[in-house]
Amino acid sequence: MRLSAASRGQLSQQAADLRQRFDVPGRLLQSLRGHPLAWLGGGLASAFGATLLLHRSPATPKRGRGWRGLLGSLALSAARPVIKNWLAAQLQQFVLAQLHSAAMLRPRSKPADRPEPRRRVQSP
Repeated sequence: MRLSAASRGQLSQQAADLRQRFDVPGRLLQSLRGHPLAWLGGGLASAFGATLLLHRSPATPKRGRGWRGLLGSLALSAARPVIKNWLAAQLQQFVLAQLHSAAMLRPRSKPADRPEPRRRVQSP
């Protein structure tokens, strides 16, 4: 009987050890609570390593524009408002010319504010 009781005690102890070994979420939580800075550092290191490993280099290296390209872009930036105003004025002239030519083609109606002169009716 004592031998059976000792065997049952050993079996229950081994079963508890096996349950603890196979309880992965519980072990992770216990490790995280025990060593939080190690987990944080490991996460940062693995993220940094993944970015270095997965980063693609550009297919063609980018060339600088040089001083001519810089002057060209500065000139275009400075001239943009002048060009915009000139284009707006040209568009306005074009639209007004179209409206004026369309008004010349239509017969003019009598203004509403002037009354029409009365004609005298002659009696027979």
